[in-house]
Amino acid sequence: MYVNLYAALYMIAGQPGESLLHLGHDFSPAVEQTTPDTVVFSIAPLRKLIGSPHQIASEICRFGNERKLQANLAIASNPDTAILLAHNLIGVTLVTPGEERLKLAPLPLTCLFSHDDRADQSLLPILHRWGLKNCEDLVALPEKGVAERLGKGGVYLRDLASGRIHRPLRLPAPQTSYQERMELEHPVFLMEPLLFLFARVLSDLCGRLRSQSRAARVLGAHLELENGKEHRSELEFPVPLDDHASILKILQLHLEKYSPEAPIVAFTLRMDPVEPRRLQGGFFVPPTPAPDKLQITLQRIAGMVGKENVGTPQLLDTHRPDAFALGGLNTKPQSEEPSPPETLRLVMRLFRPALTAHVTLAEWTPKYVAASGVKGNVLHSAGPWKTSGEWWTSTSWTREEWDVELDDGALYRIFQQPQTRQWYVSGVYD
Repeated sequence: MYVNLYAALYMIAGQPGESLLHLGHDFSPAVEQTTPDTVVFSIAPLRKLIGSPHQIASEICRFGNERKLQANLAIASNPDTAILLAHNLIGVTLVTPGEERLKLAPLPLTCLFSHDDRADQSLLPILHRWGLKNCEDLVALPEKGVAERLGKGGVYLRDLASGRIHRPLRLPAPQTSYQERMELEHPVFLMEPLLFLFARVLSDLCGRLRSQSRAARVLGAHLELENGKEHRSELEFPVPLDDHASILKILQLHLEKYSPEAPIVAFTLRMDPVEPRRLQGGFFVPPTPAPDKLQITLQRIAGMVGKENVGTPQLLDTHRPDAFALGGLNTKPQSEEPSPPETLRLVMRLFRPALTAHVTLAEWTPKYVAASGVKGNVLHSAGPWKTSGEWWTSTSWTREEWDVELDDGALYRIFQQPQTRQWYVSGVYD
């Protein structure tokens, strides 16, 4: 039966460096660097190229001698057994498949706990109190009894001591670049051929994102122009995207509004990877627009009214009435909060801007109000409420507010600015 074999190298002299890792890569493209001074790799593909395990071990030793490396070499049927033997036996050790337990038997129990950080260190004093000294003593215990008294940690140590741990190599994740540069044969000024090239690059970048279960939150476009200048753009998406067609459309809308001033000779597209957005829909929740479609719609709106006029209103830290600013678009779903007890509340609809009004007073109380679309005698009134703030800044404000009921059947909020003595109608109650 075919059995895979692994070779482990443990440097016993000299400073750990790249030489040991390079030696492993000379024999295999997939090398696990367990510690700075230990590497392990599969030698199964080398059987047809070099020969038997003895011949492979001889070649590894020859390459190591040429690099002046002093290291222990162990070959076994699983990575953990090979590493344990390389750490604790001097020279070259070859283990015939099925004899792992015999080779590991004389090793002290402390080797198992120093081999893997996952080993429960609290079990070592217990094993010593039981009179166990080496791997052979631990393997002699019945597996069921070890599981009942020591749990999964004890079973793992017993399997490690008997050479029965079979696992794949822990290989480092490949470095993935989310940036692509393209040089053009001829300067391009028209949008259509440029978008064709953008689509090709964005398709590759989005494919890399999906292969790593990632999405893009920012797209950076660096355009090199024929006149030697550069055109840089940073497009931040409200939600992470991984669809190249949607990202291409957003880039197109941006370039239509902010076109480069000269033909393009080269460009670089870069994406900043983040965790993708994952949402759980509900049966009784109305469907919302797809994030990519919503982003394209918002980009179109920004192109018409300006990017500074698109966003999420945010209340300012001030008592100034109707004070807000547009911040970044917030597309996060709102958490469901318990609804407050039902109470009767009046809703005011504000006029933006406030309506300039003419107000007649009697005994300092409004008696008649006239404004655009508003006219009538005051039947009832409440006020004034004098408010002011931000006197230390250029946006200082002060006003005297009244609530008035007119004979047209509506209830209005009016106010006067004491500095100018000008009256305004700020809103109407529903």
